[in-house]
Amino acid sequence: MARPKKVPEEYQDPFLHCRTFGHTWRLGPGEDQGHFYQFILVCEECHTRRIDVINRRTGALGGYRRYEYPEGYQATRGEGLARTSYRIEFIRRIQR
Repeated sequence: MARPKKVPEEYQDPFLHCRTFGHTWRLGPGEDQGHFYQFILVCEECHTRRIDVINRRTGALGGYRRYEYPEGYQATRGEGLARTSYRIEFIRRIQR
C-alpha cells in the first residue's frame, strides 16, 4: 500500500518557505579541483546545499550539479505536490 502524500501541513516553516518561493542561496566554501571549481551554495532558510562543479576555462557546468537536502525536506518519488498547495498552506500560516 502506498504511503499517503506528504501534505504541506507536515512541513517545517523553513521547508514550506522554500517550497513556496524557492531557495535563498548564499555562497558557502568552495574547492579548487584543478580544471574545475566546486561551489557550494547553502540555502539560508532550509539549509539545503547545492554543489556546482564549474569548468574554470569555459565557465560551463563541468561535472555536475547536485543537491543535499536536510532530513524531512523531500517527499518520496511521485509524492510531491503542486507548488500551489504549498502556497495555500503558507498563506494559511501567516494569517494565524
